[in-house]
Amino acid sequence: MRSEVIWGKWYTPFVRVIVHIIFWMLVFFTYYFTYRRLGGSYIWILVAKELFVTTSLFYSGIWLISKWIEKRKVLPLIIFIILSYIWWLNITYFACDFLTDFELKEGSGIYKYVKFFTSDGYFGIYRLKKFPGAFPDFLTLVSLPLTPKLVKHLIVQGNKMLLLEKNQAELELEKANLELKTTNLELDKANLERDNLKMELEILKSQISPHFLFNTLNSIYRLAEKGEPSTPNTIMKLSNMLRYLLYQTNDDKIFIAKEIQFLNDYLDLIQIRFGNNINLNFNIEKIKEPYRIVPLMLLPFIENAIKHGPERSRADAWIDVSLTIDAGVLKFVVANGVNKSSIEPPKGGIGLKNVNRRLELRYMDRYKLDILDNLNSYTVVLEIEL
Repeated sequence: MRSEVIWGKWYTPFVRVIVHIIFWMLVFFTYYFTYRRLGGSYIWILVAKELFVTTSLFYSGIWLISKWIEKRKVLPLIIFIILSYIWWLNITYFACDFLTDFELKEGSGIYKYVKFFTSDGYFGIYRLKKFPGAFPDFLTLVSLPLTPKLVKHLIVQGNKMLLLEKNQAELELEKANLELKTTNLELDKANLERDNLKMELEILKSQISPHFLFNTLNSIYRLAEKGEPSTPNTIMKLSNMLRYLLYQTNDDKIFIAKEIQFLNDYLDLIQIRFGNNINLNFNIEKIKEPYRIVPLMLLPFIENAIKHGPERSRADAWIDVSLTIDAGVLKFVVANGVNKSSIEPPKGGIGLKNVNRRLELRYMDRYKLDILDNLNSYTVVLEIEL
């Protein structure tokens, strides 16, 4: 991590050099006034000894300490302190041994200091009896200048952790914002798809209603031409059915009982229209449970049976319609006879095409549609999971 990130942009390399010079001058005067109490003309050797030990540890080993602090390793720190003490003991012994070549005033402070470290020889410095006298000096003289460096590394490490936590928090926030934006985009997409689906379903439904109306009005026109007494009743049924188309089919889904009533009225109209010329059988059970269904989903199949059945040829014309619900599954079967020798009605139209599209949009994988085109009959079997 760059220094300016922790200390600011003012801590340039030039400022750093000046700070180090001032720091070591303070350390020098600390050592000077510490050893001055010993007296004698050779305290400069002891000052130089301390500066050598401290600078060697400061510039060679302190970067290791920063790594250990960063990784939170305690054992290497303890080992480093022990080795630093041994290093200080060795340099101190050799400096004192060097001072034995000079005439030191017996009884002076420096004389006692030198004797303390050299009286028992080199290995004597490791004796436990000398530890209480040597180790406090080590802590005072060596750790004092190293402490600011350690404090600096602790501050740097603390700032690193704060910056890492801050960056992590910012990344988490950006991730959360990105996920929120993605969710909003998906929600907008879902809403758009829903609106498009609703619009498409409304268009499909509006196409079904006029298609049914044209066929039924044509039937009533033919009844009126013949002067059938059932014409007023037929008009009344048509009025009820138009009321259903205008006011009931605007809902997304309706109770299936209303749809069944609509189909019964429609089949009654078909029976009135064709009379006994066709064999019309319909078995639509009364549904007790309040199931719901997309409106006008079943009518196009009956219209298609009429178009390709009795409207194509009255010879042996028949239509069978059945509707049952078992365990929430609606089964709707429409079958009609087909006279293949008669003129085939014009292809096209919007009935079955639209109902297939509506099934795909509204029920997706919850429906099954089978169409059987045999030699003399045509059968549609529709199953929907309500």
